[in-house]
Amino acid sequence: MKCLVKSLIIFQFFLVSCSCSNKSGDAPEEVIPLTDEQLLDKVQQDAFKYFWDYAESNSKLARERYHTDETWVDVNLVTTGGSGFGLMTILVGIERNFIDRTDAVNRLTTALNFLENADRFHGAWSHWIDGNTGKVIPFGTKDNGGD
Repeated sequence: MKCLVKSLIIFQFFLVSCSCSNKSGDAPEEVIPLTDEQLLDKVQQDAFKYFWDYAESNSKLARERYHTDETWVDVNLVTTGGSGFGLMTILVGIERNFIDRTDAVNRLTTALNFLENADRFHGAWSHWIDGNTGKVIPFGTKDNGGD
């Protein structure tokens, strides 16, 4: 029981300390609810924008991750799984008029030319690829029993 009371007090402390008070004194912004269609448009456009704006610069494929505070980290590390999503967002972007068809075709051509020359194993690409060289980036070092 004692533990429950302590937990409730701690929970209440966090609840009160995380209030959303408006310290600037300005009137709070009115939140306008979106229709289902508007929400879907926003989600599709933002997904497209992410894969378009943050693609690796040479291959135009999706980066494994993007560090907003350390943009040089993993700057050329592309992921094939994420790139599949990114390529599909381009097709949606064309259909939804988020991007000009010519720009989309240029981007797709660059990505597909890169993949044509990237390392493959029995026709399959590795999960991680160096966006500059097309060489495999391994997950880690293989343990060879101390060799």
